[in-house]
Amino acid sequence: MTSKPAGMQDFTDLTCTSLMIKLKLQLKKIPDGEPFSCIVRRDQRETIETPFSRCGYEVTVSPEGTNRYIVTLRKKQKHGND
Repeated sequence: MTSKPAGMQDFTDLTCTSLMIKLKLQLKKIPDGEPFSCIVRRDQRETIETPFSRCGYEVTVSPEGTNRYIVTLRKKQKHGND
């Protein structure tokens, strides 16, 4: 198993439902434009990518070993009167 980067939360032991709740709570604490990263399994990554990208978040995924991914979520910045 790969060690996690310092300070990054490992959510691989959570169910997908628990993960989504945990992420929503964590994202409320983060200022707009600031990233939040965590480690998840492949099935969790698939659960996160589409819903968050559709509701105003930039989602970045990087492999972190076998069946482990670093997912970074960042609230998209709003641009004036575009």
